[in-house]
Amino acid sequence: MQTFRQHVIATFILLWCYSTTLLALDLTPHTATYTAKIKKGISINGEAVRELRQLKNGQWLYRFDVDSMAATIKESLILEWDTIRVHPIKYDYELSGFFIKDRNRSINFDRKSNTASGSHKKQNWKITTPENVLDRLGYQLQLLIDISSGSKEVNYQIAHKGRIEPSLFRVLREEEVSTAIGHVNSVLIEKVRDKDNKRKTLLWFSKAQPLLLLKMSQIEKDGEHYEINVKHISYPK
Repeated sequence: MQTFRQHVIATFILLWCYSTTLLALDLTPHTATYTAKIKKGISINGEAVRELRQLKNGQWLYRFDVDSMAATIKESLILEWDTIRVHPIKYDYELSGFFIKDRNRSINFDRKSNTASGSHKKQNWKITTPENVLDRLGYQLQLLIDISSGSKEVNYQIAHKGRIEPSLFRVLREEEVSTAIGHVNSVLIEKVRDKDNKRKTLLWFSKAQPLLLLKMSQIEKDGEHYEINVKHISYPK
């Protein structure tokens, strides 16, 4: 009985310490611009913008836009922040461009009923969601926060196309990267996939600025390569 009681107390202390660490990471409004490259046979350059700002109603807007000659991507999330975790409310994604089929997706999250609803290929869907469900943009913000808090491996439940996709991320190492804003100490993270999966996703986060994504690289199954590199970061006065 004594051993069990000690185990419970130790677990409680660990959870309290973990929550306290997260509490220290307040969301910081900022706007970061990036160079964007798409490589598939030829290299196409563009620009990307990632912004985090608080709305008048207390909610937050997190958006990521890419503009190039080949394609335009507009991705955004309205979220609530409870000092520990990202809670998605509405996710939107738009893709358009030359020789690319336009894509539009939206997901509405309801925390009270633990459901998410949207549409995929002209079919409406609605699913039950786990308590800490995320979307394909919000997980990136949560990942920044969790890694900055000392986590080495995290697993998220992401709502996408009418289903829940488990997504595992792991810290590979710390390394210095050369960027347009100087040489920056970073944490390199990979998305863990099956060995036979040819897709590869790598993310570099700043150690000094916990919410800043420095670089992201993704290689698709067909060899298409997307990459963004930070060019400028600004904070509201």
